[in-house]
Amino acid sequence: MQYRQEIDRRHSVVVELPLGDGATCDLEKAVCSHGLFMMAPNHWDSLSKTLERPLRLSENINDDDHEKSHLVRISQPSDSPHSLHLRVFGTDSLSPLHQRSLLGQVRRMLRLSVEENERVRKFQEICEEAKERGFGRVFRSPTLFEDMVKCILLCNCQ
Repeated sequence: MQYRQEIDRRHSVVVELPLGDGATCDLEKAVCSHGLFMMAPNHWDSLSKTLERPLRLSENINDDDHEKSHLVRISQPSDSPHSLHLRVFGTDSLSPLHQRSLLGQVRRMLRLSVEENERVRKFQEICEEAKERGFGRVFRSPTLFEDMVKCILLCNCQ
């Protein structure tokens, strides 16, 4: 029997993440770049092309909200391909600090920084097929700790 926490989907907030220089980012190709997206707590919906997973409201261990997380659905609307939408369930509002924290975690997961965009551009210059197929970004977890745990657990799989 699988336990899943009941999420209040009636209350939610949408936060927009403009891609800026990362406008070439395709959510589906970035998330599905390798198998880590299939590991819990990630849930990829191939029909709606959305990623759902819990994210912490604060990355600062000293904040009162550090232990709080909310289910977040990340999507790239077809009518707004140069931004991502983060629907945060279970809340009616988010402080600017919480918004920055959530956006920072998504930027890390999808490698949406100036430096990463430059690496993708250079890689795609070398490998034309990668550019044609929209490859170059490798999905990762919102924290280094989660990435390390997944790597350790996967290293001994046969």
